[in-house]
Amino acid sequence: MLIGVCRVILSIPESFSLKEKRRVKRSIVDKIRTRFNVSIAEVDAQEIWNELVLGISIVSTESKHIYQILSDVIKLLEEQKDTEIVDYEIEIL
Repeated sequence: MLIGVCRVILSIPESFSLKEKRRVKRSIVDKIRTRFNVSIAEVDAQEIWNELVLGISIVSTESKHIYQILSDVIKLLEEQKDTEIVDYEIEIL
């Protein structure tokens, strides 16, 4: 059993309040949960209104499958209009 973990830091340039950040986060999390079978949550910077840090995890028996799914999640995040990816890292445990 392998566990894939991805930490993504997103900038939300058009967000000027925590309410707007929650709206953007909810939209992104719902899209990812609907499209991919992964666990996802906000893991840091909860009180910073223009930054979103997401933790994404997946369990599989093949590292290739983990990289493919997490790469697809990153591609989806790159296509979002409300956010910009600042940094991300993928790790397999």
